[in-house]
Amino acid sequence: MNLSEAVRLERDKRKRQAFIRREQDILSVCESLMAEKGVRQVSVDMIAARTGIGKGTIYKHFDSKRDMLIAIAARYFAMLIELLGRSNDPARAVSDWIEAQLYASRRSLLIHELVATLEDDSEALNKIQDARHQMRKRLAQVLSGSSSTRGRPFERAMWLDAIVQGALVEMESALTSESFDQDEWVESITRIVPILMSQSKLKSKKQDLTYL
Repeated sequence: MNLSEAVRLERDKRKRQAFIRREQDILSVCESLMAEKGVRQVSVDMIAARTGIGKGTIYKHFDSKRDMLIAIAARYFAMLIELLGRSNDPARAVSDWIEAQLYASRRSLLIHELVATLEDDSEALNKIQDARHQMRKRLAQVLSGSSSTRGRPFERAMWLDAIVQGALVEMESALTSESFDQDEWVESITRIVPILMSQSKLKSKKQDLTYL
């Protein structure tokens, strides 16, 4: 490789990195605005104004606001997948996964609102559903302590995910009392982790459900 070729490759690499950083900045601003104002109230004009990036440049990254919503959801589930792989201790990894969602409840609930906004868009929902499914598969792997996602580990992953989503709704409910203690609530949810982890060691003689 000659010098000019090396320079060109380095320049292209920096351009790609800058493109990715700008794309992530756009998504972060979009997510912040939606958490503040609501998903339906945020426009591409508002995102452009907050980021200082022209609309034309934003459309080089995303074809529409719809594509931004899909990307925000996919990034959220990718973050949870990455978090599940940080610790070598499965119980710690699952506890961190729970706490990341419950201590950042506004961000977590934003995904619910985002999905509701796209409820009539089956293609968008399928993409988000696939991202969530990948996250649940990773959670099942941690719960089972192996690469298998068939049968009970995936079932437990679905149970745990449902528990966390219900806990999120309860935290933001208008019926929540003034004496509500978030730390105690999160701790009460994480108490289920050792139970789920111990179940992964038990072998069932009959598998009634099989998940792919």
